[in-house]
Amino acid sequence: MIREIPLKRVSRFYCLKHHLLRKAKKNDIEKVVSDICGLHAQAAQTPYFSLWNRIEEFERNMLDEALYKAKKLVKVWCMRGTLHIIPSNDLAIYNRALRRMWFEHHGRYMNAPDMPSKEERKNIIYPKILEALSDKPLKRKELKTKVLPLLKGKSKPYERLFSAWGGILKETGYEGLTVHAQPWGAEACFIRLDKWLPNVDLDIMDEDEAKEKLLIKYLNGYGPASVQDFVLWSGLMAGEAREALHNVASELEELKIEGVNGQFWMLKKDCQTLMRMDLDEKSPARLLPKFDSFGLGHKDRTRIIRKEFMKQVFRKAGDIVATVLINDSIVGTWRHKKTKNSITVSISPFQKLDKEDLKEIKLTAEDFSRFIGVSKLKFEVD
Repeated sequence: MIREIPLKRVSRFYCLKHHLLRKAKKNDIEKVVSDICGLHAQAAQTPYFSLWNRIEEFERNMLDEALYKAKKLVKVWCMRGTLHIIPSNDLAIYNRALRRMWFEHHGRYMNAPDMPSKEERKNIIYPKILEALSDKPLKRKELKTKVLPLLKGKSKPYERLFSAWGGILKETGYEGLTVHAQPWGAEACFIRLDKWLPNVDLDIMDEDEAKEKLLIKYLNGYGPASVQDFVLWSGLMAGEAREALHNVASELEELKIEGVNGQFWMLKKDCQTLMRMDLDEKSPARLLPKFDSFGLGHKDRTRIIRKEFMKQVFRKAGDIVATVLINDSIVGTWRHKKTKNSITVSISPFQKLDKEDLKEIKLTAEDFSRFIGVSKLKFEVD
């Protein structure tokens, strides 16, 4: 018999798995990033703010250390063609599971008639990019300046491939040739994967095994979840998602969620934790950044926000605004404006909040001001 779980229990469990119910220890950055299946990194500040919400005593240099010095984390394009920070040890899973889908589906714009063909790009431009990056990381413009002369009069069709929307460097990323190195100020820098992470072997598993491992990782962080949820999050096709689900079925349990249509699965190993959650424990306030991973994992988002408020958070053109989380639910949006010595944090609740919730949000805003290095806070409620 399939168990039916109250939505409140699912919401509480989801916050626990995303380290939003209780923060992780300060030396657990790699574990947190693994548990939530990567930090969304399209916006430069999002990874730092996401970890501040999840790790005790987090400081910006802790992420930089793990990403650019210890290299336990790596910044790459993966799910849905978007930039993420993932554990370096998991790079083979993400790359092998999602590589073909990029070239056959999400990256098809690269095959426009006025573009060099895939075969031309692979045989002509890829080797030149690797040659240009043989010594050190380069900014996009530097790389373009260095690569195009190597094409010896055949550069014109390739010039537009170095645009800031990803282009050829997103493609070489999915091919497993390049990754992001430490940026130069606000400018992205790129480096050869074999120079940056020489011990990483992307061919350690085949595509099917990688998709199965990716599904297990996803359900560890986002379960209970449906096939449609996994498809939306990963960018894979529904048929591929169902096949992966079938292949790992022995590790899963099917559940129903009260008031929510659909079939949902979670890892068997997590079932006892789900059922033993203390629903009377009050969850702390969190100020989640734009595009935080918490809001990106499900097609049906009723576990984190009421339907009537969805459009205030999940806006047109894929924009997802910064949100206020109270007691496992998104209750409003927020924004901040920083000057040299002060910061203004403004929240826009969907409904009137009680005094205790507002007090807790203000305390969280004070901690945020300390995190970004300013001493004076102005707290506003719209």
